[in-house]
Amino acid sequence: MRLPRLVLAALGALTFTLETARPAFALTLAAMPLDELTRAATLVVRGRCIDRQVTRLPDGRIESRARFAVLDAAKGRAPSVVTVRQLGGRIDDTELVVPGAPLSEPGDEAVLFLEAYDGDVLGVVGLALGYLPVAVVPGGGARVRLPTSLGVEHGAGGVRPVDELLDRVRTIDARGAR
Repeated sequence: MRLPRLVLAALGALTFTLETARPAFALTLAAMPLDELTRAATLVVRGRCIDRQVTRLPDGRIESRARFAVLDAAKGRAPSVVTVRQLGGRIDDTELVVPGAPLSEPGDEAVLFLEAYDGDVLGVVGLALGYLPVAVVPGGGARVRLPTSLGVEHGAGGVRPVDELLDRVRTIDARGAR
């Protein structure tokens, strides 16, 4: 029995795919309550994105460096501008999107829980766990949505004033310093 060319081509492609397939890896991040997120961060700030530059690393990965003007600091000594590593971005016709990883645009505001990464470049604690976007509500001021994972004792699971969150971070940090 002779198989049609199309079937042979499909079998060949399937065989090639199975032989060259790499195992898939998934990244799952455990929820972090606000206390733990605050302790893990060396710096917690409210910042406004100034700009973002996309780069290709020597190993081919794409990442971005976003610069944020620091509007308020709740933990650590913050310079007036911080540079934050963000996974993904677009270079020419190649785009890398990392689900859950934030990519800031100029003008975006966020509360950032940051840790040391590489020299003056900081990383976000827990990929996206430590990146809380800020929305300015007309007549209501700056607000942030607190995921339930931050713990109900900190008002999580709702929208709260940014200043309230930053005050809670300051309190947690002060308790830890004793």
